[in-house]
Amino acid sequence: MITVSFWNILWTVVNLLVLFIAFKIFFFKPIQNIIAKRQEEADEVFKAAKAKEDEAEAKSLQCDEKIAQVEQEKKQILSEARKSADEQYQHIVAEAKANASEIKTAAATEANREKEQIIASAKKEIANIIVDATTKVVGGQTGAEVDSNLFDEFIGKAGE
Repeated sequence: MITVSFWNILWTVVNLLVLFIAFKIFFFKPIQNIIAKRQEEADEVFKAAKAKEDEAEAKSLQCDEKIAQVEQEKKQILSEARKSADEQYQHIVAEAKANASEIKTAAATEANREKEQIIASAKKEIANIIVDATTKVVGGQTGAEVDSNLFDEFIGKAGE
């Protein structure tokens, strides 16, 4: 049977206190130390992650700045290339116009020269025809003076 006595209660309380102290010394303190170490490790990992995150953010900002700078340089290079291409275009067009003008002038000069040659050739041929015709008309009269007079007379009438 169970009896409740003062000494039983006292020894039970003492046993509980001894167990509590023993657990506290041998069980709770090491567990608290392990938990504290784990907390420190977790804090260090968190600090390292925060540092890496800050570093990544800084690098991201640097990259954004570099991208903006490269975009600006790209726009400037494209603008300069367009300007240079326009200048080359204007130069080529001006050169082509000058060449066309030279070719046109040369062609006009050549045409005038050929025209003069054709006219001179036609005059000689007409003079020969006239000399032959007058020789037949005049009969036997020939000579440089007769030919020259007839030719001058014909040219005078043809010019009118």
